[in-house]
Formats: sequence, C-alpha cells, structure tokens
Amino acid sequence: MYKSLVLALTLISASLCTATLHAEDNPQVSEPEKEQQPQPSDGDDAPVPDESPEKMSKAQQQNDCLLRSAQTANEQVTLKELRGWCQNGEELPGERTNEDALRARLALENTTRGNPFVITPHRRNYLLPYSYWSNRQWNDPDKDDRDLQPNEVKFQLSLKAPIKENIVDDVTLWMAFTGTFFWQAYNSEISAPFRETNYEPEIFISKPVDWQIGPLDSELLVAGFNHQSNGRDVPVSRSWNRVFMNYVFKTGDYYWSVKPWYRIPEEEKDDPLDTSGDDNPDIEKYMGNFELEVAYPFRNHVLELMVRNNLRSDNKGAGRINYSFPLSKRFKGLVQVFSGYGDSLINYDDYENRFSFGILLTDSL
Repeated sequence: MYKSLVLALTLISASLCTATLHAEDNPQVSEPEKEQQPQPSDGDDAPVPDESPEKMSKAQQQNDCLLRSAQTANEQVTLKELRGWCQNGEELPGERTNEDALRARLALENTTRGNPFVITPHRRNYLLPYSYWSNRQWNDPDKDDRDLQPNEVKFQLSLKAPIKENIVDDVTLWMAFTGTFFWQAYNSEISAPFRETNYEPEIFISKPVDWQIGPLDSELLVAGFNHQSNGRDVPVSRSWNRVFMNYVFKTGDYYWSVKPWYRIPEEEKDDPLDTSGDDNPDIEKYMGNFELEVAYPFRNHVLELMVRNNLRSDNKGAGRINYSFPLSKRFKGLVQVFSGYGDSLINYDDYENRFSFGILLTDSL
C-alpha cells in the first residue's frame, strides 16, 4: 500500500512538472482563459498626476514620478536609473548632466511631500566645520570683540512642508523654516558659545510653470511672506518682515532666480532701548531690495553665484559663491565664499569676508 501511494505521488509530480514546462515553452493563452485571468486595476497602477500624493497609492506615486522624470530627464538617463530613482529614492548617477535639474527635484518632492514622516528640504542644508571670517564684531556693548576667534562653525537647517496642495491649477501653499547658526566652537576661553542664530520662517505659494518668454524657459513662480530675526532682546535685537516674489527660469544650461522684496514698515523708536518698534531701520540700505542667483549644474556639481544690492547711489550689497561637489552617494562637499553685508543679522551693517568649507546634506539642484 505504501509503495503504491509513493508511486502515485511520483507520477502526479512528474505530470505537473511536464505541464509547467509546456506552459513556459508555449506562453500563448486562449481568449476565454484571458477573460478568466485577473486584470490589473487601473486605480492601482495608473499614474494620477492631477491627484495630490497623499491620495495616491504607492504604485501610483512611483508611476507619477516616472512620468514626470521621463518628461524632464536628460536623454542619457536610462530607464533602470529612473526606476531606481523613483522607487528607492536614489540619486541619478554622477554622470548626469542636470539639464533639467529643477524639474527633476520638483518631481522627487512630489513623491514625498504627502508622506507624514517626511519633511522636504527647502534651501541648502549644510555643516561647515571650518568658517573663517574677517572684521569680527559682537555688536554687543557688553562684550569685547577681542574675545572672538576668526575660525568658527557655520551650519544651516532648512525645511518645508505643504499646507494645502492643488489650491488651483497646481498651486501649492507651503510653510518653511530656515535656521542659520554661527558657533564659536573652537573658542574654549569663552565656553564656545553660539555667537549668532538667525531664524527665518516663511509662508508662500509656488507654481511650476513651463512658459517660453523669448530666450527664457520659465520654471517656477513663488510669492510669499518672510520673517527674519535673531531672536534676541534689545540692544542686540535684529528683525524685519518682507513680502517677496521669486521667478526662476533657464537660459541654456544656467538657472536664474530673481527675487525682489518689499519690507513691511515698522514704527520708529523714540529710544533705541524701547522693546517695540524698528530694531534696524536702515537694514534695507545694507541688505538690499532684491537677490539674484545664477546656478550652473554640471554632472553632480553645482556652481552658484548670489548677488544682493540696494540699487542706490550709496551702493551696498553682497556677493556669495557656492560650489558643491560629490563626496559619496549620499553626501556632497561645499565650498562657500562670501563678501559684503548681511552674512548674519547681528552684523548686517558690517562689511565682512568669509571663507567656509564642509559637508552639504541637501543641495539646491
């Protein structure tokens, strides 16, 4: 009995294997069989670019990323690279030319901004362990400038999150926060204090665009409200409020950002030590009325120049160069050179030169 059962099972297994091999060699399926087979659901797999990410399934988010990336990526990027980029959050390889770097970034942001466990980078996030600055001043009557060291640490954290997506025609309402920190980390004689911290919360709307204005390829429009302060009390309090616009466009391989602003007026102080009123009535004279940036991405490097100016006969402003380059798959290096006014709020009216280098956590392009 036992031997008969084993023999029967052996014959059944052999028959199944033969049927499987035959099916693999002849993949054609009859029409009735096709109708009986489960069909993929359009709702699960089809990209839905008009829906906000939180309303999409994971498969839809990946397909939406693939669709956007296929429309904007350089022709040298392979399908395998795009899949890895959208499915695993991997960066495109270092050989990419970044011809559509901003649209690629916006496509990646779109896949994660509906995730409640993800906060999207806003501006650059970096740590600069070496930062040399000239013309060192506390601008605090209770402190001695001779205590300051020329070498310090500078770092920046900048994040944003959507408040409301697709308000109308792909317009998104954002809130953002940027903190820039100046730390006398090597100054043990005065207990290595944070010399200055600048806080910059914002609320703004953004709309990706694809307009052609002469030689300009329009990419992005932004408008919003910006508050910047150092969070300190008089006499070392510094703050101002602005409404701003930002127009981002391309010419060839170069990205341009034109950002004018209007300062919201504050009441003048009768006494500089009053807690209410304008802490820095002449800040526009030094910080200017607009900011112009031009960036050139190549391979996985980005070279960027920023210029601020007041457009007055008593001309004042600032210039900054950022150069980022790959260190590893995850991190980039950053070299930053600044010259002019307004590197920090406490020193907004002091001309400074600063040279820094360190690690870039998230880039602009």
